[in-house]
Amino acid sequence: MSLFEYIAILVSLVLGLAVSNTLTKVSLMVQFDEAFRNSWHVLAWGLLVLFTAVGYFFGFWRMYSDRSDISILEFTLAPFLSVILFFLVSRFLPVNSADKLRMPREEYFLTYKNVFFLCFVFLWLQLLISINILRNNLGIEATLLERSQYILPILLIFGVFLKTTKQQQILVSLYAAVYVIQEFISTSIG
Repeated sequence: MSLFEYIAILVSLVLGLAVSNTLTKVSLMVQFDEAFRNSWHVLAWGLLVLFTAVGYFFGFWRMYSDRSDISILEFTLAPFLSVILFFLVSRFLPVNSADKLRMPREEYFLTYKNVFFLCFVFLWLQLLISINILRNNLGIEATLLERSQYILPILLIFGVFLKTTKQQQILVSLYAAVYVIQEFISTSIG
């Protein structure tokens, strides 16, 4: 087995746990949420975490599949830290389980959202920094589209400070629009 195959197995396992956590929470939202009209933004955040994890997996494959050497430091600070942060984002996605449905979903989200948003911000910053370091080592300059991704962690920071469900719904809509447009343009170009 090559070095990439060993790394890919570990990354896939932890990323798979993150996807599993997120899918469990998405299923709880769909199964137990009668008041979906007020808490659709929570489901949207769950789906955005899923799409980001899948996008990361393909990006990881693109960045590392041709590499034959990677130091333990680079592995720890780049792909391993990324999947750990994905796992934490999935664990801290504020979705109340069936036994905690006494509190409305949107109120639960507003009460426990801060750690979720902070982990998501750290994830994006870590991804962007490690990609830039890798690009600099390979002598590749970032495109304007790639630089525009810095708006995503900035948007996520607002999630910590927004206090109402309506504000959170506007934030997730804005974040989703920016993320989807960037992915669409990236896919169209590449």
